Amino acid sequence: MNYVPRETALERRKYGERYLLSGGTAFGLKRTERGLVPAFSAAALSVSGTPSAVGKMYFSGGGDLYVYAAGTVYRSAGADGAFTAYCGGFSSAPYFAECHEGEEDFIIISDGAVAYRGEGSAASADSCPPVKSGIVHFSRLFGTDASDARTVRWSAPGDVHGWDGALGLAGHVRLDAEGGDVLKLAACGSELLAVRERGVTALHVSGDAETFRTDAACRFYEKVFADTAAVCGGKLYFFTPTGMYFYDGRVKKFSCEGLEGFSSPERAAACGGIYFVQGEYGGESAVACIDVSAGDVCYIKAQSSCMCGGGRAFLYDGGLRELAGEGSAGEWRCDCEDFGTAAKKYLHSVCVYGADTLKISCGGKTFSFASPEGEVKVGVTGRSFSFSATCSGELRSLCARYVVRG
Repeated sequence: MNYVPRETALERRKYGERYLLSGGTAFGLKRTERGLVPAFSAAALSVSGTPSAVGKMYFSGGGDLYVYAAGTVYRSAGADGAFTAYCGGFSSAPYFAECHEGEEDFIIISDGAVAYRGEGSAASADSCPPVKSGIVHFSRLFGTDASDARTVRWSAPGDVHGWDGALGLAGHVRLDAEGGDVLKLAACGSELLAVRERGVTALHVSGDAETFRTDAACRFYEKVFADTAAVCGGKLYFFTPTGMYFYDGRVKKFSCEGLEGFSSPERAAACGGIYFVQGEYGGESAVACIDVSAGDVCYIKAQSSCMCGGGRAFLYDGGLRELAGEGSAGEWRCDCEDFGTAAKKYLHSVCVYGADTLKISCGGKTFSFASPEGEVKVGVTGRSFSFSATCSGELRSLCARYVVRG
C-alpha cells in the first residue's frame, strides 16, 4: 500500500483585542496623546504641632499658613515652621482679611463676634467689624452683615475700622430675596461677587461709594455649592447640581473632558491656574485637579475636610497635605471589563508598555506581574475581568488579547 503524505493547514487562532487605556479610571495620572503620565500629588506636610480636627485653613500672601480648630487659630510661619497657637475664643470658623493701610500690613481674623489684628508672629485683640465672611477689596473691608446675611456692608476706603455711614465712607446694600443669603464673597477683577444660596450676584464697588451698584444682568439663580466657589485665572468657578460653571462677566457652563464621572462636589481651592475640588470619582473620595485653561483634569485620592489656596494649595484629611502639580507615580484601573459580551472569554495575554506593576482579577483569583513589559501571558477564562496598573513613568499601552468561547 502506498501512503500519500498529506498536510493539513490548521487555521491560526484569531484573538480579539481591546485597548484598555481609553477607559477606566486613573489617579495621579494625566492623559496625554501618548498615554498616561504622573501628574499631581497630595504630599504630607512635615510641620509639627498640627492640631487635630482642623475646620478651616488660610494661606496668606506673605506665605504663612493658618489653621482653625476648636475655637483657636494656629499659625505656621512659611508653612514650614511649627504650628503655635495664635489667637482664640472663636465660636465659629473665622475669616482672614489681609489689610494694607499706609505703611502697615496686618491681617484681621474675626468670626463676627470677636476679632484679632495679626502682625507677624503676634496677634492682639481688636475692635470687631460688624461683618462676617470679610474680604478686603479696593482698600475697603467688605462682608455680610453680622445679623442679616442678605446685606453686604463695607468700610471706609483705606480704613477697615471705619464704619461711619457718612456719604462716601462706609455703607451697605441689601440684596434681593430671590437669591437668598450671601454665603461667600469673592474678589474677581474689579468686581466683588456675592455667592449666594441660589445664585451669584456681581457688585461693582470700585471708585466712590455713591457709584456702587449691583449688576442685575448677571444674576444667576441656581443652587450653588458655596464651598466650591474659588477664583482661578481671573474667573470664579463653582459647582451647582447641574455641573461646573464659571463667571467672566456672565455665568457660563464649563466643559472639561474627563469630568463626566466626577460627582458630589464639596469644597474647592485654586492655585496657579489649577482648580482643586473635593468629590467622588470611580467610587473613591478624590480631588479633581482641573487645569481651567487647558480644559483637562487629573484625579488624586483624598478625603479632605477643608482646603485652601493662593500661592500654594493645601488640604486637611486628618493630616496636612500640599497639593502639587507634579507627581512621582499613579494608578490606573478598569473594573468589570467584559469586552462587550456576557459570554465566556479566554484571556490569552495583555500587551503592556510602561507599567511598573500589573494586576488582573477574575473569578476571585488575582494574577500579579512585577515590571511587566511586552506580551504578558495570562491564560484565564471568565466573563469579566478587572485590571489595574501602576506607573512612575509613561504608561503607553495596555491591550488585552482574548477569545470568545460562549
